[in-house]
Amino acid sequence: MPSALRSQLLRGVDELDRVADGALTLARGARSAGVRAVQRGLLHLGYALRGGADGIFGKATEAALGEFRDLHRRLGAAIVDAPTLALLDASLLRDEAVDAYTLQSARFADDGVLARVLDGRTILPRRGESVARIQAALHDLHFSLPRWGADGALGNETRTALAYFQRWQGIRPGGELSPLTLMALDQLAPAPGSRAIRDPDYGALIRDGVLSVTVGMGYDEAGNDLRELGELRQGLLAEGFIQTGSTASDSVHIFTRVLAIRGANATMRVRLVSRHTASPEERFADGLIGDAVTIYSGHARYGTGPDFDDKESSAENFVIGVGAPQHLRGELEPGYNPHMNQILAGVPNDLITRRFDPERYQLWAFLGCTTRHYLDELRALVEGKDTQNLDLLISTRPIYWSDSAFYPLAIVRALLRGESVDAITRALCEQAVATERRRGEEIAGDAFIDDGFGDNAPGWRP
Repeated sequence: MPSALRSQLLRGVDELDRVADGALTLARGARSAGVRAVQRGLLHLGYALRGGADGIFGKATEAALGEFRDLHRRLGAAIVDAPTLALLDASLLRDEAVDAYTLQSARFADDGVLARVLDGRTILPRRGESVARIQAALHDLHFSLPRWGADGALGNETRTALAYFQRWQGIRPGGELSPLTLMALDQLAPAPGSRAIRDPDYGALIRDGVLSVTVGMGYDEAGNDLRELGELRQGLLAEGFIQTGSTASDSVHIFTRVLAIRGANATMRVRLVSRHTASPEERFADGLIGDAVTIYSGHARYGTGPDFDDKESSAENFVIGVGAPQHLRGELEPGYNPHMNQILAGVPNDLITRRFDPERYQLWAFLGCTTRHYLDELRALVEGKDTQNLDLLISTRPIYWSDSAFYPLAIVRALLRGESVDAITRALCEQAVATERRRGEEIAGDAFIDDGFGDNAPGWRP
């Protein structure tokens, strides 16, 4: 019977054919030619393996194999069973295809530097037009570059975006432009000047027939939040929502209506949290933990987090940008306002004091001023969450209070109808630009960006 294995490094090894047939499993302690072939495969794909391909299934092999399995969402012990071996074989076959591949995309086909990267003759330079082309392709696939964009400089932001792309593609996420990574990017990037369409994962957002949303309206010392809160309520009612439950001023106010997504037999439930709500920080945290979507509109408090009471108080702050060990070690830059940092000194970071569900896909939108200052924390501090189960909408510059009701309403309306994240960010950006122009301002770049949507499948419909 011919071998089920097709890659050069794995085929023709009798022991591995038995594994592929489900008759054998390789685990720690094994010593064989099959172990050696698996080790060679892992090394070829870039996994570190102290001792090399020695044929001994020890600690190093277990660690490398565990990393490979984690990347491919294979839970459980680091063993070589039939599904794991099939994934390894497919990964090696894909890597072998690079040898005969030439760049096809109009983004890259005329780039001599990238042609040499594909052939393994050079690495991506630290700066230049080739870097900018890679950055633009990542952006157009929804792998965000929130600070520097396609600036032609190969920095940590670009490496992080490459690592997210690699993880999506099942490539070891080292953040480098390997030949395999370049081939995948060439195959998947949309045509120049266009952007891939990505949806929120509506199938995962809707649970038990409900798409649950929390909207938090932050505190403003001049009372702008009270005006915007009223507009937000009126906007929900105008969309056909009905208020249910308690109407007491200190309650979480709840609005519901049927989803308008064709074929989806479900409802949307919106919880409003504001300065009036009893323990608003905790009720906002309830949304981040338990609801499919959480939206915050209001002051970002200079990169320190949402706030539901006076600036001089730390009582109702949901702290994001300070107070974590990573800030003390200098791995994350704390909120950039010394006064706010002093107010929140000693207050624990809320992202590390709460437990989040790693099995639940969620969408969070932070719509205050320049909330990209939260992005590192939202990616580094939320245990169990990554780009595969947490998508984000954030702002890149100051946002005006006059739009604080418009933005959450725009997201709610889009989710009601099952629209793409492209449509959502476009509506937010258009409103921001219109407001800036009324104020005589012209600011380059997008006011809002999405992060984490690159690995979403487009066009979900029930």
